[in-house]
Amino acid sequence: MSEPLRLIAPPVAEPVTLTQFKNILRIPLTDTSRDDTLNLFLQAAREVFEAHCRIAIVTQTWLWRMDSFPMVSFAYTRNGFPQIALPKPPFQSLCSFQYVDTSGTVQTLARDTSYGQNVASPFYGFQMTPGGGMSPAKLTPPWARPWAPQLMVPANTIVQFRAGYGGPLAVSINQASNALVAQGFLFNADDAPRLAGDTGTKISIPGAGPVVNNVATALVTNVASVDVNGNATLAAPAVTAVAGATAWLGDPVPTRLQLGILFLAQHYHEQGAVVDSDEPGVVDRLRRYSRNLVS
Repeated sequence: MSEPLRLIAPPVAEPVTLTQFKNILRIPLTDTSRDDTLNLFLQAAREVFEAHCRIAIVTQTWLWRMDSFPMVSFAYTRNGFPQIALPKPPFQSLCSFQYVDTSGTVQTLARDTSYGQNVASPFYGFQMTPGGGMSPAKLTPPWARPWAPQLMVPANTIVQFRAGYGGPLAVSINQASNALVAQGFLFNADDAPRLAGDTGTKISIPGAGPVVNNVATALVTNVASVDVNGNATLAAPAVTAVAGATAWLGDPVPTRLQLGILFLAQHYHEQGAVVDSDEPGVVDRLRRYSRNLVS
């Protein structure tokens, strides 16, 4: 059993911009009289897509409380794995994985990347398969160990994770001692024994790349490492220092999802309300191709 998912940090932006929406509706960008309503239609359309497809589109953080670890034999057999399939793919990173031990104390599980072969690792821990696309991330105990003993109380297993294709964030870039750091956002630290850090995540930073025709282009690279303070060192150096740039962290939102949300929001606008009846057939087809069928 588990409690409903709890949204801890909602998306800070929608996958379809207000400008794109107004263009398809042929509303002048200078006409701002209906902007609040149009933004509500965009948000409602995105939420409907996420609920139907059981996915996260733009970066968001979720908390999931379960009443126990999966009750499957600790030995991995043909009968299945004692795994936790995290909802809301695509998975980005694990913020925390905790449980209530037999004394009633909340403990944090350590991540074991050795498949149980490192004798120095704690006996109780977890392994993680990050999944990809519509395939959810999966948490399992290290091969072939059991989950940690628990006090059988409600919500004794707590997982907090970040999901979504990607999202915007405000960053600043400086070059001190030849170290390039993205600041202004708390990245997940690369504490490999405990969590899945943000190392390897794609990032695009406007204005920090090479200068072309006297204009600084975007720096497209990935996160090389993250320190304990949540600052990320990037894999490629910036040509230009920037302050308060709106970067995009993660993968781009698939075009089919953007179009589906745009068409559904247009349907809401034409109906004058959020109405799911008589939706355009193209919306259903675009959702069908993006549905998570596992978790």
